[in-house]
Amino acid sequence: MFREVDFGEFRLTEYKYFRMKEPAYALLAMPDTGLVGVIGANHLIKVLNLEEVGGVDSYVYLPPIAVISKKEIRLPIRIFASDNLLVVYSEFMPPPQAFPTLSKVLLDYFERKGVSHVLMASGLAVQNRFELDQLKTYYITTKPEVEEVLKGVGAQPFENGFLVGPYALMLKEALRAEMPVTLVMTESFLEFPDPEASAKNLEALSKVIGITVDVKELIERAEAIRMRARDAMKAVMPSLTRMRKEYEYSMPLNI
Repeated sequence: MFREVDFGEFRLTEYKYFRMKEPAYALLAMPDTGLVGVIGANHLIKVLNLEEVGGVDSYVYLPPIAVISKKEIRLPIRIFASDNLLVVYSEFMPPPQAFPTLSKVLLDYFERKGVSHVLMASGLAVQNRFELDQLKTYYITTKPEVEEVLKGVGAQPFENGFLVGPYALMLKEALRAEMPVTLVMTESFLEFPDPEASAKNLEALSKVIGITVDVKELIERAEAIRMRARDAMKAVMPSLTRMRKEYEYSMPLNI
């Protein structure tokens, strides 16, 4: 029996009832810079054998897309879960006008499910990515007390700069709602799928959650993953351009 929650412009459907153990975490992965979050979340879902438990749809904001997975019809924004981990995952970029409402819908849902810490995964585009062997990972969080957890995960605080896109809106909405949300960003290509950056990002995320994730496959199959994700990246690039993602290169005036 499906369970639906109507949020007006968005409708969230659970295919089965499930409860989460404490502490519960949520990971949000949307197509963004280098597809870092999407590639990492896809790998996480596979290696942890997460079950698809729900999805999000909108007749107002989302295109008429249905995902067919293992002969089942699924909603375009997909939700996977284990005992204490919820993964919200989408392979396409919703239009910018959907972000404010979608942020509120997801935060409301995370709160209903008892999530204590929301994580988001993304790339941070760097112009000299071809020259980098050691990729740096950064974080920004809405709750200063969470920084104690983040100090030991191989990431450093993102101190100055601009964030653009759905994660920026999610952080602002979480700040207003006083909910712990952390964005973890790893240096990556802007316009090319970057499995190596995904592996580095996933290593940091897994330490926050307290799980062990083998990322060796992401490294070994990097070229195959890059080829497979190439069309998805091409589809995302116009949206990133419209959102002016290049602003994440720049620094704000320290006035």
